[in-house]
Amino acid sequence: MIKLKLNWRYLLAFYCIIMLYSSLHELVHHFVGYLICGEWGTKSFNSFSTACNVGKVTYLATYAGPLFSFIMMYVGAYLMKNHTSDYKKHLGFAMIFAQLPLQRMVMPMFGMNDELFASTYIFGNTYATYAVVTIVIWVICIPPLIVAYKSIANKYKTLWFLLYLILLPYIIWGPIFGLLEYLMVQKQILSRAVIGIGLLFIINEGVTIIGYFFVKKYINPNWDK
Repeated sequence: MIKLKLNWRYLLAFYCIIMLYSSLHELVHHFVGYLICGEWGTKSFNSFSTACNVGKVTYLATYAGPLFSFIMMYVGAYLMKNHTSDYKKHLGFAMIFAQLPLQRMVMPMFGMNDELFASTYIFGNTYATYAVVTIVIWVICIPPLIVAYKSIANKYKTLWFLLYLILLPYIIWGPIFGLLEYLMVQKQILSRAVIGIGLLFIINEGVTIIGYFFVKKYINPNWDK
């Protein structure tokens, strides 16, 4: 069980974790695209394109990002269930929600998300594809979310769970991520590409990694006890 407590140090550490994993999700797309094509495609904060089109195989790069995120959710659940240290439990909890599970679960219902985009190309743009993709995502996401829910020791457990599922990650990370995408893509600020990745993305990744190194202990709200 973990006792959640929000303060500025915790929120900073949680932000770094979300930014780190959202960026890694995108980089997985990019690097798998390179493995498929043998050359670099292009990558912004929120989109990517491969350097080639070899039919259905190309869409393995599209599936790779969500696959990484799903695996990280289960790594987070593993940390929560198999470690006694408060730090590892809080880290596991944060990792689950840093993968933005609500986005993965809900967006296919609105015709969006990597999983649906690739699946409609491969299996056809049908209601059956929409239904199967949505069901599969829910089946994947629910077990680690149950682990996270059961671990909350706070009063009003359900409200805390919904705060993390629906609101908190998007409030502290979403505006910054969206702004960076806008600055690089629309305003062309530090948009010059290195191995197909804009410089602003690379700088942000470096800052996030360095920042996480200094603030990671704060993901346990009781780090000083």
